[in-house]
Amino acid sequence: MTTRQEKTMQPDASLLKRATDRRRRGTGIRSRLWLVFLLAGAALSVAGLLLPDQAGVMTRLLVSIGAVITMVAGIRRQRPAAAAAWRLLAAGLAAWVGADLLWTGWYLRADGGEVPPWIDLAYLAAYPLLIAGLGKMPGNSIRSRNVGVMLDAMVIVLGLLFVYWTMSFNPYGGFRTLSGRDLLLASTFPFADMIVHFMAVRLWFTHGLRNPSYAMLNLGLAGMLFGDVTYAMMLQRGESWNYGLLGNAGWLVWFVLMGASVLHPAARGAETRAARLTTARSLTFLVAACAGPLSLAFNMEPGTVVRPSELVVPMAIFIVLMVFLVFRLITNTNVAERRASLLDEQAAELSRALEEQQALQQLLSHRAMHDHLTGLANRALFHDRLEQATVRRAPEARHALLMLDLDGFKHVNDTYGHPAGDQLLVQAGHRLGEILREADTLARLGGDEFAILLEDVSAEEAGHVAARVVDVMARPFAVGEHSFHVTASVGLYMIAESAAAQDVMRDADLALYAAKAAGKNQISVFHPGLRVEQLGQARLTEGLRRALEREEFVLNYQPVVDLATGQVQAVEALLRWQSPDGIVPPDAFIPTAEETGLVVPIGAQVLRRACRDAALWYERYGIAVNVNVSGRQLRRKEFVSSVLTALEESGLPGDALILEITETALLATGREETARVIGYLSDLRRHGVRIAIDDFGTGYSSLAYLQHLPVDVVKIDGAFTTLERGTDSDSRQRHAFTKAILSLCESLDLPAIAEKVETSEQEEFLRDMHCPLGQGYLFSRPVPAAELGRLLTEGEIEGPSGRRSPLGGPEPAGGERLAG
Repeated sequence: MTTRQEKTMQPDASLLKRATDRRRRGTGIRSRLWLVFLLAGAALSVAGLLLPDQAGVMTRLLVSIGAVITMVAGIRRQRPAAAAAWRLLAAGLAAWVGADLLWTGWYLRADGGEVPPWIDLAYLAAYPLLIAGLGKMPGNSIRSRNVGVMLDAMVIVLGLLFVYWTMSFNPYGGFRTLSGRDLLLASTFPFADMIVHFMAVRLWFTHGLRNPSYAMLNLGLAGMLFGDVTYAMMLQRGESWNYGLLGNAGWLVWFVLMGASVLHPAARGAETRAARLTTARSLTFLVAACAGPLSLAFNMEPGTVVRPSELVVPMAIFIVLMVFLVFRLITNTNVAERRASLLDEQAAELSRALEEQQALQQLLSHRAMHDHLTGLANRALFHDRLEQATVRRAPEARHALLMLDLDGFKHVNDTYGHPAGDQLLVQAGHRLGEILREADTLARLGGDEFAILLEDVSAEEAGHVAARVVDVMARPFAVGEHSFHVTASVGLYMIAESAAAQDVMRDADLALYAAKAAGKNQISVFHPGLRVEQLGQARLTEGLRRALEREEFVLNYQPVVDLATGQVQAVEALLRWQSPDGIVPPDAFIPTAEETGLVVPIGAQVLRRACRDAALWYERYGIAVNVNVSGRQLRRKEFVSSVLTALEESGLPGDALILEITETALLATGREETARVIGYLSDLRRHGVRIAIDDFGTGYSSLAYLQHLPVDVVKIDGAFTTLERGTDSDSRQRHAFTKAILSLCESLDLPAIAEKVETSEQEEFLRDMHCPLGQGYLFSRPVPAAELGRLLTEGEIEGPSGRRSPLGGPEPAGGERLAG
């Protein structure tokens, strides 16, 4: 609701509309001031011509003075382009009007007597100002390089000069011979007008009729020329009234149009366009060239004897006129030739551009469908060829699809760099191309993955090609100074019926995965059972995602005991999946978790929970916790921060956490990545976290690794600990290996944990070999956290209390060796 006060503050819509209309009317009136002045000046000019004696003279003076005042006011109001030029033109007009006032004053004072010659010559002061003003107009500078416009203007001016000479000085026209003052006036003013009109015609040819302001300016100057020529003819013929009337009319037209031109809104513009020889201009040249000679011929009486000396001036003017015409034609011809040459060059450039564009299109099309590194078909082109092959396949024809990738390529790429890997891929593409037919399609799908489409082949022929692929890829690759050995895993799919291209590639991929899972460097032929396995893998993956969200993963803990005392020194966190269908053992889902990357969030969840569970046990019993870490977790840059966060949130000190890592996770990567992982582990060790090598003896097991890797504990694989006493050669060898590992650990001051200790005989055997720690079913099966805590509380599992253990626990008061 609008209040009374608000209503008083709101402007009336009708008042706003009226104000807007007034502004528009004011703008409209200002834009038409030139027309008002033009009409008023024309009316006063007619009156000045018709009124007798002094009344006419005063009226004409009023028009001229009004024109000067209008020009000055118009320049201030309109702010035209090249305002300095308009000021010079206004000054020239003012100089003329000043001389006119002087002449009129003298004439009236002398009561019609003769005016002195110097007053007539005072009018000449206007011409330099007019010429300078025209030279400063936009695009009309005398230094302008527009030769065509200059030549065109000169032709027009020479034609007018020829006509003026014929009409004023022609000795065969019956005119009286001028002398003295009359000759000076008749020759000076029109010739000065020719210079002014040379500049005016240049302005006209530069701007044409597109600018009304400049058009009126040119017409006004034409009126000035008409007045001066008429005045000269009056002197020559002695007819003062008729010629005086025409002369005054020309000057009045000049005054009025000069004032109107500066008032016109177009004076603010500065439009220019290049000079060109149009048809209208060519006709103007023809008239200018012919007018003089024709006027001379018409003014000659029959039988007149022509004296050559009397034709010197017209012939000179005519010759100069012809010279300028020839120059103009030559210039125009040169321009035409340059334009033709330019057009030829442009046509040639356009032709080259079209050829380059076609070549570029072909190159882009080739790049869009081919691999930039090897030049082979890419995935898009291969998919198109595969679609065509499956669609147009004849009922009896069979095609085959081979999917392959290079085993060991990643190691080459990581160890020797991408350039070496790229060269290997190029050579692999060449080798594959050499064993295929022209009708076959070879493509690089990305990375080290290739695909081959074999058309119209039998299963036997396709198998033979697949075998050749495996053979040629097994040969060494020479890249620079290095020799690389890689192999190929191949998946073979026979296209025996119409099928979608994406389904064919999916099934061939399944066969390739099967070949890699079977040990690599071999061929796997697709069979429907692979789809069932894939479906099982997909369901397992989805189940793992749900288990992660619902926290279905649980931890059991298995003690690590001192073999000498039987006391618990640490516990290992072992993962179980408690699905709705029952407990799923790690071997059934960990490989899938590794392959899909889900092992990273699962491992982070396990680490947080194990630290939380172990915090109480460490506080009460000094028991450390062992947590397994996957290679994927290790290679992530946020690994260190995730471990430290788990310790901080749980309150578990760093020396109560032992991370178990396999040798493969540490070393089966490139040099740079291995160095980065070792750096992560070194950072954690500075926070007290200890590192254990898990399954030692089954991986690389080099002495150099134990010397340089950040290792605190060694866990001996069960293959060396599940030993019975015996005297046969196999038993002696295994005993020797176990004893060597234990001796190595002891010499490096690394505590050793024997895994899978299940019998008393194995325990006694390991104790005799001075193995400090053991883990296995002999001591305890893995139990949930609640049960482990209850057992420790009730004393059924006795924790360490006193002496420092090999794992860094507290040192008990007695002499028994404990682990922490």
